[in-house]
Amino acid sequence: MIDFARLEQAALRIAREKLSDAACGDVIRAPRLGTGGHYDGIFLWDTAFTCMWAKYHLAELPVFTSLDNLYRLQNEDGFIFKEYSPEGQPEFPRYHPASFAPPILSWAEWDLYEFTGDQSRLARVYPHLRDFHRYCRAAFRMADGLYLGNHLGCGMDNLPRWPRDFAGEGEFIQLDPEHVHTPASRQWYCDRIRGSLAEKWNQQGRFIDMSAQMALDARLLARMAELLGHEEDRREFQNEHAELGRTINQRCWSDKHAFYFDLGFGQQVERFHIGAYWCLLAGIVPEENVETFCRHLVDPAKFGRPVPVPSLAADDPDYAPDGGYWRGSSWAPTTYMVLKGLQQVNRMDLAEKLALSYVQAVYDLLLETDTFWENIAPERAAPGNWSAPDFCGWSGLGAVSIPREFLRGEHSASNTPKRIDHV
Repeated sequence: MIDFARLEQAALRIAREKLSDAACGDVIRAPRLGTGGHYDGIFLWDTAFTCMWAKYHLAELPVFTSLDNLYRLQNEDGFIFKEYSPEGQPEFPRYHPASFAPPILSWAEWDLYEFTGDQSRLARVYPHLRDFHRYCRAAFRMADGLYLGNHLGCGMDNLPRWPRDFAGEGEFIQLDPEHVHTPASRQWYCDRIRGSLAEKWNQQGRFIDMSAQMALDARLLARMAELLGHEEDRREFQNEHAELGRTINQRCWSDKHAFYFDLGFGQQVERFHIGAYWCLLAGIVPEENVETFCRHLVDPAKFGRPVPVPSLAADDPDYAPDGGYWRGSSWAPTTYMVLKGLQQVNRMDLAEKLALSYVQAVYDLLLETDTFWENIAPERAAPGNWSAPDFCGWSGLGAVSIPREFLRGEHSASNTPKRIDHV
């Protein structure tokens, strides 16, 4: 039996210890929610996901301050970098797609609005979100209507995205290591990334997760615009969502495999990875495809492993049973994304089944190690290889939001605040 109160209190304990007190003049406010690890910089998607569980403790955790730091750092043209140093400097240069984070700030803000009902905050942050989206659309959308990506920008660092016969051919956007801000990050890039296939795969590819995330962003911005009375913006984003949804379904959906794939050199790259499930949350999966698309989540050959949901399908040659970071590990943010996507398409029985298995693994690891981990191995409740400890951080989703929002009846957490049933 899972002790939900113990889970949540452990998350709060570690989060308190991990709050960053570092500030940068009038730009970055402290304390702030960070990565949950030992790095004191700011990651866009870590911050957004952490706020999605910290919302249940607004009186104690600096949710709004943490998000506002990103708006303070926003460029005049609307761009927000995916990662900033502790001094508030972008880690990666703007010209390279490693600087483009998953655009999920609108999801975080809409989630907070659904929870608090604070329309005044939504009105204040909407211009930041709108301008960020428009910059990303202008800079990263390609002629075929889909989005290019990068293994660092998408956040799934070592997930193999390229065709299996890819040998590094074709033009790609090169990153000059001298343009990486901090010496530590520069050295890490030179040692682990430079010269690899991962470095050479960006401009040739179209990333299903980036494309679907932009569709989700457009959908939520349309809702915000409608609520705030911006009719012209509402039409813009509503039309964009519809158009991008059609493009993704035409170019990325495979009837044969009942799955959405990245594209490479104009062809589908038939590698099953968790990024495809952003399509559920984006509201672009036709109803007639939902059942077969979701079936992979319980197929042992794909994503139906003991600890859901692995980042890479189990039958992929690069799948790592010990996790291999993004080559099979189960991650709190992407697992939460899948669950919210299932909720979006009214597949709550499956969502609850996956949620219970995942939270059980989180709880078993807490009992064994007295902490939370950056990711979990897919075959058993063990830290992924590699996985940082004391990661709370987005791993708090597995201790707080997932139990509160998906586990009901005999498994439900007590004293659950208002349940959020849609994005």
